[in-house]
Amino acid sequence: MQFFFFLVSGGLVQSCGHIIPESPVLALGSNFTALCILNESCLDFGNIYANQIIWKIKNKVVPKEQYREINRTVSSVTFNDTSSLATPLTCNILADGQIEQNIYGITVTIGLPPEKPKNLSCIVHQKSKLRYPMTCTWNPGRHTFLDTHFRLKYRCFPDCIPKDVNNSCTIEDVQFFVNLEVWVEAANALGKAESDPLVIDPIEIVKPLSPRNLSVNSGILPTVLKLSWENQISVAVMKLKFNIRYRIIGDTNWMQVIPLISLATLLLLGEEWLESCLAEKDLGCWLTAS
Repeated sequence: MQFFFFLVSGGLVQSCGHIIPESPVLALGSNFTALCILNESCLDFGNIYANQIIWKIKNKVVPKEQYREINRTVSSVTFNDTSSLATPLTCNILADGQIEQNIYGITVTIGLPPEKPKNLSCIVHQKSKLRYPMTCTWNPGRHTFLDTHFRLKYRCFPDCIPKDVNNSCTIEDVQFFVNLEVWVEAANALGKAESDPLVIDPIEIVKPLSPRNLSVNSGILPTVLKLSWENQISVAVMKLKFNIRYRIIGDTNWMQVIPLISLATLLLLGEEWLESCLAEKDLGCWLTAS
């Protein structure tokens, strides 16, 4: 691409014009007008005027019906639908000898504003006795064709910024026994959008680690088994309810022990279950063991 320049005092080189706006970001399907402005000092020197301007998209000439000569130094071009735009958009002129010269060119970026993120949900995964990260996921909406940045926001704490994804973020350290208000913000060059807020107490959405070191021993009666296991969550953090299931070898159907229905069941459940049954809040059946 050739650019049309002229010399000014001191041997400096100056362009004969420019386009406004410079490198715009436009909404797909919107209308758009650009102006090519010639430098006054270039008019007589180069014998060029706005009525000689030719607009191009890449190497394709824009129909003259879309031009407007505003004055001898300014020409505009209008697109009623930016879907037809491409990069670069150039302002060109026929100089002496009918030689086409490029005055200026801009990069045009076409895209969409972000949609409102939806379906925000969170879960706390226990990783160890002391580590409880919370991961939130959401539907980011349509593809915007632009750099769109997402942030998981919650009051009084730094934003959580996703890494390499646009639909989830993990907060490594959350506070229990307090209500947190969380929401997602999406932003790009064309605007911002926010999800509906979600109010949660992280203690209510913990998925604990599975029990481990399960052992089975004979009870005090010949038809009774006593089960014991290690609970990996501190009772100071949360008391859990454990459901016990069993099946006959070769059978596909599992049967669940009905708690506290008989002496045999009491022995089967063991001391850990008796303590857990006193929990004030049933947080659901998250745990698995074999």
